[in-house]
Amino acid sequence: MRSKIATLQFSFFLFSFFLFAAPAYAGSSFQYSKPIQTDNIAGYKSVVLDKDVYAHSSQLQLQDLRIFNETDQEIPYFLDSSRDASTTKERESFIHSEDIPYSTTQDGNDTVITMDVNRLNGFRLELNTDDLFDLNYVLYGMNGATKWYLSEGTLVNQPLDPSLTIQKDIKWEATNPFSNLKLVIHNRNNKPINLKSIRFSYYLDKLVFMDLGNTHYRLAYGNDATGSPHYDIMADKTSIRRATLTQATLGAEVSNPPPGQLPVAPMRHELLFNTTISALVILLMTGIGLSIRKKQS
Repeated sequence: MRSKIATLQFSFFLFSFFLFAAPAYAGSSFQYSKPIQTDNIAGYKSVVLDKDVYAHSSQLQLQDLRIFNETDQEIPYFLDSSRDASTTKERESFIHSEDIPYSTTQDGNDTVITMDVNRLNGFRLELNTDDLFDLNYVLYGMNGATKWYLSEGTLVNQPLDPSLTIQKDIKWEATNPFSNLKLVIHNRNNKPINLKSIRFSYYLDKLVFMDLGNTHYRLAYGNDATGSPHYDIMADKTSIRRATLTQATLGAEVSNPPPGQLPVAPMRHELLFNTTISALVILLMTGIGLSIRKKQS
């Protein structure tokens, strides 16, 4: 009798485990991907990352970036950044500039300008204004409520005073990427600056990988469960950078997990599996119940 009851309890445990167990891949997939468009000729390729990648990567230093081929094999790569540049011309190839949106508020005598920079590696702001001023400022990098000091100094636009050098740009050493920049201008008793626009300069990194030709590649990112990759290609980084690299480009972003990273239609498979297990458990329980009744009678 006790063995029958123990078998029944085990059956209930087995049923509960398979019915409610979470799939092993939950929370570990790449949330975004982009096709990498190449010339399909074998050789080393370089592809410039775009703003989508910086905005949607789950890790500040882009540790979650992976390249996959059309059979879902991981392709080794290394990150080529402006820090690797040996000449000014080479460094300039990483630089991009554009006018960015901003919002302005007043905090007492201070003007607070907030700019959304989507975690790009910025290093310079240029204020476009015709106002005359000689004011101090402080610049901060922001990630949520966390704030980092970046730069401070004096903004000057006094063309009639030869003793003062016009200074309408703000520079800082690129460190961590930030979601926002916050510029605080101390107006003292002066009127706030009337800005026409703000120009933001930043670096875009590149990925370098070996294209074997006749296959398709995609860049996957948006995975907070993976760490920095370690590939043998990184040991040859210096010599590869000296070679002629063919430029590839990124296509449109896809917000679904890349093909092959998750099972197709997992919910339908789980439902079929759970239904089968349930039927087996019910049959087992019925058989045990009939056996117990027969023995008791």
